[in-house]
This record gives sequence, C-alpha cells and structure tokens, in this order.
Amino acid sequence: MKSRTGAGWKKSVEIRKNRLKRRSNKIFREAAVVFLLWAVVLVMGVLLIFSYNLVLTSPWFRLEKTVVKGCANTTEQDLLLVSGVKPATNILALNVDGIARKIKMNPWVEEVSVVRELPNRLIIEIQERKPIALVKREDSLYFMDGQGVIFKKFEGEEANLPVLTGCGEGGKEDPVLIGKSIELINLLSASNSFPQIKNVSEIHGEEVLGFSIFLDSGLCLRVGFGDYEGKLKRLKSVLADLARRNVNPGFLTIDLNDPGKVTVQKHDLTGGSRGKEVRT
Repeated sequence: MKSRTGAGWKKSVEIRKNRLKRRSNKIFREAAVVFLLWAVVLVMGVLLIFSYNLVLTSPWFRLEKTVVKGCANTTEQDLLLVSGVKPATNILALNVDGIARKIKMNPWVEEVSVVRELPNRLIIEIQERKPIALVKREDSLYFMDGQGVIFKKFEGEEANLPVLTGCGEGGKEDPVLIGKSIELINLLSASNSFPQIKNVSEIHGEEVLGFSIFLDSGLCLRVGFGDYEGKLKRLKSVLADLARRNVNPGFLTIDLNDPGKVTVQKHDLTGGSRGKEVRT
C-alpha cells in the first residue's frame, strides 16, 4: 500500500515537471518572437532614417527650376520672394502648403496651387482676383472684385475701371449697395451698345435715389435701382432725339427712372444752376 502511494506521488511529480517544462519552453519561444519582432522594427527604423537622410541629401532631388503661372497684375519675382523658396533646396523637404499660404498673402492672389514635379521642378499656379471697379473710401481708391471683395489699395496701377462712390461712410461699405452696383457693372460690361463699361468714369450710389452713371463725355445717366437693361434701352431713342434737336449730349443729366417719361436736364462744369428741362 505504501509502495503504491509512493509510486503515485512520483508520477504526479513527473507530470508537474513536464508541465512546467512545456510552459517554460512556450514562454521562451514567445519571448524570442517578441525580441525578433523588436529587432526587425529597429532595423527597419534605422534603414528608413538612413534612406530618408540619403534622399534629402541627394542631388537628384535638388530644386533646379520653379515655374510660376497665372501672373498678370503681380510678378513671378514678387511671388517667389514672398514664398521663401530658395534655389538648390531639396524638393521633398519643401512644405508646399506653407508656401501656398505665404503666396496667398499677396492681395492679388485669390487661389494658388503648389505642386512638386519630380525630380527637380516646382510648379506654382495662381488665379488672380479680377477687379471690376475702384471703390472710393475716404481719400483713397481700392480695387473691388466681382464678389464685392475690396482687396487692395490703388497705388497708381494701370486700371481702366469705373470709380464707385457713395456706397459707404466712414470706411465701411453698404453690402446691399455694393451688391446692386455689381449687378449694374456686370450689365455694362456685357453690353455691346452704348453705354459700355469702357465709357464709364464713375458710378455713384445712394441708398434712396439709386445709381447715377457718369460717362467720360460728361453725360450723367440716372438709373435708380433695378431694370437697368430696360432703362438703358430707352437711352438710344433719347440720344437720337437730342441729335435731331442739335443738342450736344455732353454735360447733360438724363433721368431714365420713370418708364413713362425721360427727363433731360443740362448742367455746367462748375455744378452750378441747371438749364431748362427738356422732356422726350
């Protein structure tokens, strides 16, 4: 009885030893796998860093040419200067988003795209704002685009644009008047009949009376608000009638607001008393 009990105990000890041995072997194998994985990650990291440094110092990716497209009112030199792009810089090290943000600080630039053209060219393409008028603000003039954005002070640039006056006080424009003035300017810009936008020197807006168009010839057209096309169509017959009467249309004010009648009034250069009204 004692011998059987001793044999059973020895067998139990053997089983436990084998179990511990198998468990130890499993732990060892798992630790070896983890160590191997860490070694592979470390080696790959070192290789990636080495490759990255190799690419950044490679003359193959050295910037040789920067192409700037879309310049009309600004210059390539101005954009390159503000971009901070330097020759011989590694093209892969350039922050194209940062370059785009810097270029967009130029008031003429509305949209900009900066693209790497591997291995050694950088393409910068801009879309400039298109001014449609000069806005009078206090004692200065400012460019305004077709969205009503007043984006840059006029500094003597070549600009055959009408001057928009009366649309704001204290340096703050009335957005409603600005919006309506854009409608009028777009109509004049698209028109092939008289008056065309090239003949317009000033457009004056008033909150109550609406718009008056001043032409280079001295003629003033009062068109108020709305139905600008219909009002200007009546101008042709008025000018024909003035020609028959041998009346020079220069320095006249023609009120086209009333669809039932057109009032023509003469004014002088000094803005003094007006002459007799002529109704057509």
